[in-house]
Amino acid sequence: MEPACKIFSKITACHYVLPGNVEQNSDLASRFGEKKMRSVEKISGIVSRRVAPKDVCASDLGFAAAERMIKKLGIKKEEIDCIVFASQTPDYILPATAAVLHERLGLSSGCGAFDLSMGCPAFIYSLSVANGMIASGQCKKILLVVADTITKLINPLDAGLVPLHGDGAACFLVEKSEGACGVEGVEFGTDSSLYRALIVNDGGFRNPLGEDSSKLVADKFGAVRSAKDLQMDGAAVFHFSLYKVPEEISKAMQKFGVSVADLDKVLLHQANKTMVDQIYKMLGVPPEKQFYFVEKIGNLSAASSAVLLAEALRRNAVAKNGRVLISAFGVGLSWGTALLKTGEKLPETLSDAPDFEL
Repeated sequence: MEPACKIFSKITACHYVLPGNVEQNSDLASRFGEKKMRSVEKISGIVSRRVAPKDVCASDLGFAAAERMIKKLGIKKEEIDCIVFASQTPDYILPATAAVLHERLGLSSGCGAFDLSMGCPAFIYSLSVANGMIASGQCKKILLVVADTITKLINPLDAGLVPLHGDGAACFLVEKSEGACGVEGVEFGTDSSLYRALIVNDGGFRNPLGEDSSKLVADKFGAVRSAKDLQMDGAAVFHFSLYKVPEEISKAMQKFGVSVADLDKVLLHQANKTMVDQIYKMLGVPPEKQFYFVEKIGNLSAASSAVLLAEALRRNAVAKNGRVLISAFGVGLSWGTALLKTGEKLPETLSDAPDFEL
C-alpha cells in the first residue's frame, strides 16, 4: 500500500554516543544479589549498561555526538536554522540546554534554540516538531539532539530501576525533503490518568525539595528510593505497554495506510526485551523486521529510540527505498509512532566508535 502522506522533511545524517563506563550485571550482584540479577537478565535481556560519570550531563553526550557528526560529515554550521534538545535531564531549570549547546557548537545567532521536555517518546515528538517547522517553511535544516542521563534520577538502591537503565545521546540533521523520501507521518497520544506511574515527585515547583525529600522508603518488592528519585509503578507501565501500545501502533499504521508487510524494519523503544518481544508478537512482526539494541546499553529513556535508529543505520540494517516504523512509549504515560521512507541514499553515519570521551 502507498500511504497518502505528503513528505516535508528527511533525516540526512545521524550519530550517537554512549558513556565509556560499562556497568556489568556482575557489578550489581553484590548490591542486589546474584539471584535478582539473574532474574533481571532473563526478563530484560540486559547484561550491562552505560552509565555517565557524575560530572557528565546529557548535554555533554549530546555535544559530543553533534560535534563529531558536524565535523566528520562536513556539515556547515551556518546553515543550521534551529537546534532542538529533547531530554528530561537538562543542565538547568533555565536557560534551555539547547542554548548551552548552541554556544558550545558555535552556531549562528540566526539559529533558534529550544528544549523539548519529554521522556521515552522524545525522539518521535521532537522529530514531529522538526518536521512541522520545515513544513511551515520556517526552517530548512534542524539539528535534533536527543539525550538523557536518566541514571542520575535513579536511587542506587532501587533494585527495580538500576539494572534496567543506562545513559546516551543521539543527534540528527533534519532537512527539507525535495524528493519522495523522508517523514511520511507521525502519530502520538497520552493516557494522562497514568501520569504518576513514572514520576519524580519532588524537586519541581509543585513539590519543592524539603526535609523529607531524601527520606528513603522501601516498597513491597524491596526497591529503595526517595521522593526526589524516579519512581515507577512497574505493573501499570507493563500493562500499558502490552495492552495500549500495540493498539496505538496498529491505529497509526492504519492512518499511515501501511501494514507490517509494507515495512522493512519496525523499531521499538528498548524498555526491555521481554516487553519488546511481546509487542512484536502482538503486531505480527517477523524476526527479519525486528531490531534490538538493549543488551549491552540498557534502557536509555528519551534517547532509546533515537540511538536505536542511529545504530540500525550504522549497522546497515535499514534498507534503501524502504519504510521504517519507529514507536516509543513511556513517561506520561505517552506514546508516539513515526513512519520514515528511505531513498536510494540513506542518512550519513559515522563509522567511529560511539564511546564518549571527556
